[in-house]
Amino acid sequence: MSDGFFGFGALPADLAAKIVADEVGLEYGIHGDFRLRCAMQPIFRHEQGRLTPVTADAHVVPYLQGQPVPMLEFLAEVAAEDRAIVGRMIEVLPLANVHNIGVEGVSLLFRHNGSGGSEAMDDLRFMVRGLEDEGFDVSQLVCEIDGVDERLADALRELGLRVALAHRGVEQPDAHAACRVNADIVRLDRVSFERFCADAATGRLLRPVVSEFKAQGAAVLVEGIDSESRLEIALGAGVELFQGDLLEPAMLVGSVFADGPREASQYRRGECVVVPLFG
Repeated sequence: MSDGFFGFGALPADLAAKIVADEVGLEYGIHGDFRLRCAMQPIFRHEQGRLTPVTADAHVVPYLQGQPVPMLEFLAEVAAEDRAIVGRMIEVLPLANVHNIGVEGVSLLFRHNGSGGSEAMDDLRFMVRGLEDEGFDVSQLVCEIDGVDERLADALRELGLRVALAHRGVEQPDAHAACRVNADIVRLDRVSFERFCADAATGRLLRPVVSEFKAQGAAVLVEGIDSESRLEIALGAGVELFQGDLLEPAMLVGSVFADGPREASQYRRGECVVVPLFG
């Protein structure tokens, strides 16, 4: 990683050799012929009929010869002996690009699955300490975890991070799991949300789920807001945080991120033309 860009000491040599900055300071990873680039998609908070981008959801996209490649396809090309270092690189890249969000005060949501063991946690501590030394408010970092891992959640909070709990698949979301890790946010992924989108009657079942999470102190984030009908279902259920291509698709880090609230009505029932939030 480029020390001049971050202003603190180098990462361990095995990781630093695989992450570089381009000419404008955007950090990307290198693995063989692949280039791993960070993409971000805004997450919107709904308040009083307005949707305001409050968080950037960061994820890594592999590229081969300038074209994006599905992550599973890329990982299938990674040799067994390289999987640990590649996994660490994927986890570090969003934090390496935290300065490239482009909007003051917007949080960064990234993932840490714990499978990288102590080395991955050491990487995370290193990055958080370096950002703190630069004056970055680390409470603006939201770390998403899979499953109920109370020790991991406690370790993240000790670093000053907020915790998001991912709910994936078709099983019923568990508010007690959110309580056990004291989650600030619970994400219902696309598959989880889709089960509530079959029809209007099924959509009404989402409200008690959202209410139960709110009672545990967790805001609910729904991804997969890709149509007006899905936006209507989420709004009707009292969802607080929204993410999806209807509002704005993911784009590579470095794209212009427009701040400020947008009227929710502009995305609903054709009342107004959708205005992209990235330039």
